[in-house]
Amino acid sequence: MSRAAALPPPARLRPAVDVLEAELLLEPPPYLRRERVRGRRAEGLRYERRAKARLAELLGADDCCELLLGPWIRFRDAATPGAWRFCQPDALWLDPLEGRLVLIEIKLQHTPDAWWQCEWLYRPVLERLFAPGEWQIAPCEVVKWFDPAVPFPCRPAMLRDPRMAQPDQFGVHILAA
Repeated sequence: MSRAAALPPPARLRPAVDVLEAELLLEPPPYLRRERVRGRRAEGLRYERRAKARLAELLGADDCCELLLGPWIRFRDAATPGAWRFCQPDALWLDPLEGRLVLIEIKLQHTPDAWWQCEWLYRPVLERLFAPGEWQIAPCEVVKWFDPAVPFPCRPAMLRDPRMAQPDQFGVHILAA
């Protein structure tokens, strides 16, 4: 049994199954409404905002590459073929020279939820959205705190820079934003 099978997915995760169609949106979905959050979730959202600002400083000034912060994507998959679903990765860093897309998931602290989101939701959608076979997707969790004792589906690669993420690994970058 793999380590991934030993760790259950988050209860609210709806995996993308056999993605049929995907497109990048210029605006958020119309049904969104802002809700007030408190406590640990609010702390995580504050960290995410600071981390995105820091990532924009670090990764946004590259002439050949593109950083997309919180892009909205709508997609249809085999589980719900008649309905559009939406997802929003925290950030995407595209390097067209290498054909590599770094999928960045920002979390306050290291958690297996990041792996499940990247591998079971975002990766299948991004593989349909970006020319299949032309782009390699490299997942990277950006965290404020990393605890190596946290059970995880795979052995993460610690990265000094999110741009070092590789498609055959799950990278973790500690960012004290």
